[in-house]
Amino acid sequence: MQTDTSPRLPQTSHERRHHRLMFDAKKVLTLWTLLGGAVAVLLWGFFSFPRKFTVTRTARNKTCDDEVKLCPKDWNKLRQNCFSRIQHKNSWLTANDTCELHDATLAVFIDKTEVEILMNQIQEMKTYWIGLHRQNLLGIWVWTNGSKYNNLHEIQDHGQCAFVHQKGIDSTSCEDQKEFICTREGQCP
Repeated sequence: MQTDTSPRLPQTSHERRHHRLMFDAKKVLTLWTLLGGAVAVLLWGFFSFPRKFTVTRTARNKTCDDEVKLCPKDWNKLRQNCFSRIQHKNSWLTANDTCELHDATLAVFIDKTEVEILMNQIQEMKTYWIGLHRQNLLGIWVWTNGSKYNNLHEIQDHGQCAFVHQKGIDSTSCEDQKEFICTREGQCP
């Protein structure tokens, strides 16, 4: 067996530079490969783990008869709906926004009986915003839920927003400050 015992010739500066560049290029290539692999693993984890390890809950819509629907504390039940009189005065728009914070709208009435029951509970001289307003300049009255007003009571005056009182429904400027009535559907137990 013969070993190479010949003396090595010293490398030229050009050969050393070439060797160093090749070594640096391999390091850069290895670094980019590792970095690309790490990004791929992170992306895989980001898109895979939430589906694999999160608990999905399916909400069931409960249905029940109107008679058994419940209202939140301090709300009054009238058929399938819950009503709450808010004793703080606001403009019509602010009143509606406040109702929405309670998962409700300004009061919407299904029929004349509901309006009359409510009117009988109102003290003399009290007025409350309800969810009725003019949709446009033509004067078409609509409820906050988008349904057209079916003339449960003749609306007096020429305002843009409606309010209820002991004797009926009137209208005035939406900027007036009034107490208001919120309504929401009762919930199944």
